[in-house]
Amino acid sequence: MSIEHLQTYLVYPNKGAVDPRLVSGTDVPLEGEVFRLLEDVYVKSERECSIDIAFNQPADDGGSNPCRALLLAYARAPSVATGLPLATRLAAHSTRRSALGLLFLATGMAGLQRKIVIARFAANSGILADENREALSVEFVERVFLRSVGSYKAVLYKDSVTDHGFWMAKAVDRQINSSETEVSRYWITEFLDSDFKTTSATGTRVLAVAMRNAAKATENLDIKKEITAAATLGPGLNDQVMTANDFLARLGLSQPARDAITGQMRHQGLLKEQFRFSAEEFNRQLPYKSVELHSGAILTAAATDFDQVFAHGEPNAEGQVTYTATGIVVSEKLEKTPR
Repeated sequence: MSIEHLQTYLVYPNKGAVDPRLVSGTDVPLEGEVFRLLEDVYVKSERECSIDIAFNQPADDGGSNPCRALLLAYARAPSVATGLPLATRLAAHSTRRSALGLLFLATGMAGLQRKIVIARFAANSGILADENREALSVEFVERVFLRSVGSYKAVLYKDSVTDHGFWMAKAVDRQINSSETEVSRYWITEFLDSDFKTTSATGTRVLAVAMRNAAKATENLDIKKEITAAATLGPGLNDQVMTANDFLARLGLSQPARDAITGQMRHQGLLKEQFRFSAEEFNRQLPYKSVELHSGAILTAAATDFDQVFAHGEPNAEGQVTYTATGIVVSEKLEKTPR
């Protein structure tokens, strides 16, 4: 699975630019320092790229995903010319915050499948004053490339080169602290026109349903209370990228509570798949209603049962409402409260 073709492009942050710079590219010889560094990224991509993503499906069944179409064109005939539209697309979605970058396209055959690794590195913009030409040379790449070779974004595609191939990929972002942190939106969402393989709605729904079923199934009152608390606090994580395991850890659930929830997951693999948490979907699947009174009392119950659990009348002239609840005391705790 060695590299057979390697191209690089100097990508300017052209998004919103009044006078966008032209993207230039060149072939990289399959030898030398730049090649050795990219070969290392190419080989490591098999284990390093762990975030499952997929190209967005076109709204029109007869349409195509624009970025996937460019990738397929490159896969069929790898060259500087066929890779240039991908680099130009990245430039169009790169802001000054993402800054100047070097895009590498590395490809070879893995059995009957073509393997493509797309990697972006930060470039040393401090020496660009010396560049007054449109062409890009390998010598110049060496000068701007060797700044932070351990910091890059990469995505791995491996599939048969057919009209139906190259929908799925795996990504990594080593320009942030952890693979569990959100991969830059401009890279996955905008440039690649992709999303996490587990969609926001699906990942959130599976998690919420597991929590709901766990609360119903367990007879342990402490676990019920933990799940209720998590259901109340969960929406505060809206729009954050996480796995189901991350969600349970961030909310500090005990191991018994985690086990109760994970045992209800319809597919254990979803515990480690990343998705963007949706508070709207979470509340739709696991709604809890909470009422806080000015006296300091907080009443919480499942939204569907709240009016049955807490009976109440109409507000009086001062706007005060009396809530009553009847039942057998099954748990009582005294906790220290802040002064």
